[in-house]
Amino acid sequence: MPMRQFQHTVTADVTAAAVGSGDLDVLATPTLVLWCEVAAFQVCAQSIDPDHTTVGTTITIDHVKGSPVGAEITVHCAEPINDGRRLVCHVIVKDADGDQIAKGEVHRAVVDPDRFMSKCH
Repeated sequence: MPMRQFQHTVTADVTAAAVGSGDLDVLATPTLVLWCEVAAFQVCAQSIDPDHTTVGTTITIDHVKGSPVGAEITVHCAEPINDGRRLVCHVIVKDADGDQIAKGEVHRAVVDPDRFMSKCH
């Protein structure tokens, strides 16, 4: 399955200690989730009509290995699978040594931006 790659570097401002999700200077899980969702958003944008967008609905991530400040991280995001209700992207996250630090799925719904925003008010 073809996957797009998104590169990131763990910096002090994205650690668990900095974002408040822990007290260690390692990549914060919330940051990892954000990186996966951004990758899925960008990949899904290529699969929809230009007058639509996608919104996140479900994220399932297993974060299995810590990454210190300075670590080079790659999010591998597969082309979305359309299950009829949403787009599902499989993600695998690896460090520079090729070790898997996380894997999971990001689900995104295709929406009309104006209609979606009208329901938010």
